[in-house]
Amino acid sequence: MLLTVVSWSLLRGAREAVIWGFLGGLALDFLSGLPTGTCAFTLTVTAYLSSLGQLTIYRTSPLFAPGLAVGASIVHDCLLMTVLSLAGYVLAWADLLVRVAIPTAILGAFLMPVVHRGLSWLHERTLPAEMEL
Repeated sequence: MLLTVVSWSLLRGAREAVIWGFLGGLALDFLSGLPTGTCAFTLTVTAYLSSLGQLTIYRTSPLFAPGLAVGASIVHDCLLMTVLSLAGYVLAWADLLVRVAIPTAILGAFLMPVVHRGLSWLHERTLPAEMEL
């Protein structure tokens, strides 16, 4: 879901990415054992921050989307761990960063070109007439 939100934020901007982040986060909340709203909040914030990448001239670079996926994954995981810590969960931060967050970010970098290509196709097919270039 994170890669979908990050990719959509590059393609359509903050407004649509935040909607995807919130709805996707709610779906993850219902499927996970985390407190309700945790994933929705973290994905919404990550979607907004990722959408800032749409404003840069480097967004057309083939390395930009995977690099943004790494950064967004680390930010998302740290934000999720912060929210869970504030909710009273005891977390081993260093262990989670080394064993979960960094490998997830690396995997996301390798998967992002596939996700971004698929969503680029969807973006082109669903682009409203007034947004066409």
